[in-house]
Amino acid sequence: MATLVARGAPPGEIFGAVACELGQIMGARHAAVIRYEQDATATSVGIWNAGHVATLPLGSRFPLEVGTVRELVARTKAPVRMDDFEAVVGGGEVISALRSMGVKAEVGCPVKVGGRLWGVVLVASTSDPLPEGTEERMLNFTELLVVAIENVESRAELRASRARAIDAADATRRLIERDLHDRMQQRLVSLLLEMRSVEAAAPPQLRARLSHMAQALDEAIADLSEIARGLLPVLLSRRGIEPALRTLARRSPIPVELNMCVAQDLPERFEATVYHVVLEILTNAAEHADASVVHVGLVVEGAIIRLAIRDDGKGGADPDRGSGLLSIKDRVEALGGTLKITSPAGGGTSLLIEIPMADDR
Repeated sequence: MATLVARGAPPGEIFGAVACELGQIMGARHAAVIRYEQDATATSVGIWNAGHVATLPLGSRFPLEVGTVRELVARTKAPVRMDDFEAVVGGGEVISALRSMGVKAEVGCPVKVGGRLWGVVLVASTSDPLPEGTEERMLNFTELLVVAIENVESRAELRASRARAIDAADATRRLIERDLHDRMQQRLVSLLLEMRSVEAAAPPQLRARLSHMAQALDEAIADLSEIARGLLPVLLSRRGIEPALRTLARRSPIPVELNMCVAQDLPERFEATVYHVVLEILTNAAEHADASVVHVGLVVEGAIIRLAIRDDGKGGADPDRGSGLLSIKDRVEALGGTLKITSPAGGGTSLLIEIPMADDR
């Protein structure tokens, strides 16, 4: 479990490993990690069973029915034992489900994270009651689980914080782009037109100088327009990611082979991330990679964005050196995505990016 936590395994994998270890160590038939929800329900986030036996599905959500081990632990915030399910009169959805699994006895222990009751760990038997002392052993075991949960929640909070920072930066870029385009650029264009008018009416000895000044102003307007497009292009916000990427490909000094399959509109933060990733890679390929071609593939399937980019340059790219790849890594991971970089010396650079959109749909 320590290895899983250290390498940042998904919560489901960690909780499944916890349930497996717990069940085997306690000699139980079933084991589960249950998370309490704010609406007086409980969700199974980790499940283990000995052998091929019936089980409650992972992710199943049940109400905290009065008299169940889940409810008693939530109410007392202490370990609870139930040695004979047959002695329970009646029983709702949870008791009925456990009886159908053949459960005869169950022990539950609270899981407290940061002073709050997070959930409960359960072990169950299909024959005899669980041995005396099971509760104490489980309480010791939950200390490991608490460390795992705190790490998972810390990573989630960090990712959320990074995502908010990126959203704020994108919003600032949009404001700057709007101000550059709608205010500064238009004022400079008006000034250029006025200067051209003055040039036409000026004496011959001043006309050449005014023409030179107008040309410099025209070039400054073009530079300003390029800066505005680099911040966040109007085309991206108005028409979407595909036209924006085609424009990037046309402007690239290196030939770009672009393949896209995007059958839906993307949330703004994901469009901005894809755009800036492709812009950064094309810039790096032109300035540093000595590449002759860049292949860009974008596929959106359901709630998953898959972006594959590769060039035939000199390779050797390393995000740990503080290059633009580091900012790409930060952006992708802030949205819960993954980035795989392959860049052997002399073998070009390949990036495989996968970003889930489930949280934003």
